[in-house]
Amino acid sequence: MPQSFYENKAKHLLWVEATREVFYMSWPIVLGSLSYTVMEFCDKWMVAQLGTVPLAAVGSAGIWSYTMSTLLLGIVGCTGTFVAQSYGKEIWKDCSRYTWQGIYLAFFSILLAGILFLFSEMLFSWMKHSPEVTQQEITYFRIRLLGYFPMAMGSALASFFPSISKPRVPMYSAIVGNVLNLILNYLLIFGKFGFPRMEIAGASYATVISQWTQTLILFFLFLMPGLHQKFGTRTYYYFDFQRMKELIRIGIPAGLSMFLDICNWSIFTSFIVGRFGDVSLASHNVAISFMHLCFMPAVAVSIGISAIVGQWLGRREVQIAKQRVYVALALCMGYMVSMGFVLAVFGGKLIYHIFSQDPEVVRFGHRLLILAALFQAFDAINIICLGALRGAGDTRWVMWAMVINAYCLFLPLAIIMGFVLGWGALGSWIAATIYIAVLSMTLIYRFLSEKWTQIIIFSEEVPTQ
Repeated sequence: MPQSFYENKAKHLLWVEATREVFYMSWPIVLGSLSYTVMEFCDKWMVAQLGTVPLAAVGSAGIWSYTMSTLLLGIVGCTGTFVAQSYGKEIWKDCSRYTWQGIYLAFFSILLAGILFLFSEMLFSWMKHSPEVTQQEITYFRIRLLGYFPMAMGSALASFFPSISKPRVPMYSAIVGNVLNLILNYLLIFGKFGFPRMEIAGASYATVISQWTQTLILFFLFLMPGLHQKFGTRTYYYFDFQRMKELIRIGIPAGLSMFLDICNWSIFTSFIVGRFGDVSLASHNVAISFMHLCFMPAVAVSIGISAIVGQWLGRREVQIAKQRVYVALALCMGYMVSMGFVLAVFGGKLIYHIFSQDPEVVRFGHRLLILAALFQAFDAINIICLGALRGAGDTRWVMWAMVINAYCLFLPLAIIMGFVLGWGALGSWIAATIYIAVLSMTLIYRFLSEKWTQIIIFSEEVPTQ
């Protein structure tokens, strides 16, 4: 056999191994994410039975509830970057130390929730939605604040397990929590089996209870003897100023980019699309729910690839890390483009049978889904590159790239196309399509430059070679 045959076979085996690793790390996170997406679909379907006003309120209040938590979630979520690279270096005790620092940061969520409760009425009054929608938004939002602490603490714990190559643990807790959420939604929204009929408030309470359940499961498993024996999860619980400082240094840009990105979508939803009426807002929220089917599995793969990149950089194997990213990118682009095609072709029927029989919501929602189908490939690039760069700790550059694209391109263009040109919500969605495409080119440029391989996240360390 010629030498080239063996070389090609060796390369093929390397790609097979890369695909196997990405699949192993990603499928449990995808399944856990899918359970959440199904739960959210059912949640909105149940709320939709109450009418267009509750559906519009849940979508807007839900995204603002998440938006206000993302700064802290982004910082705490960077726990996984440190855990993965410590795991790659085989410094087991640091995996626990960084996780505990993330848990301590989660306590700031209690203060944040208290402040937001006081200003929630002012926030939703600014949006100028109809009085009926505004009142239900405030109710839903205030209850969701009770879940801020478990959501933040759960972010630290959920980052720990994939980073030590145990991605199934968050999957189990997610499935349990989401099934519980689904059951409680049915009981509390409609008042079944002796429970009070709470309607939109019931949907919010169900979410909070499920968040506490998931976090308590993760914390219990984190302290189990098997993990304690290897990582010292019950030993290295003390506050560590040096490691906390490292986590905050890398985490703040990640938190800011996450917050400002979600914030720009929240502004887009509430202050731009929401100004075009309840039908436009309801159609927008329905389209976003369908888009979750497209990007949530890709986000799950992104979490897995972040852990993989961190581990291989910890072992100083840059080329292997890059190879895993290319595999993840190919998988996600194939999936998201396929889903986009389905939504473009069958979107109208899906809206009619799942969410709303209102002909205006069906018609306009389908048009939005056609636009969404056009940017699925670009969105896949965004999601995977963000995961890879985050695993390397390249958070500062990403923050500036996202802020400039969002606030200098996306929102101004959405206002111009929506209001100045008079194209309405559809024009604003065209602006969103352009924004996602431009952002993807920005992030893939950064990834191909390989400057992320030189990021130093630990103190007194030489760059990865």
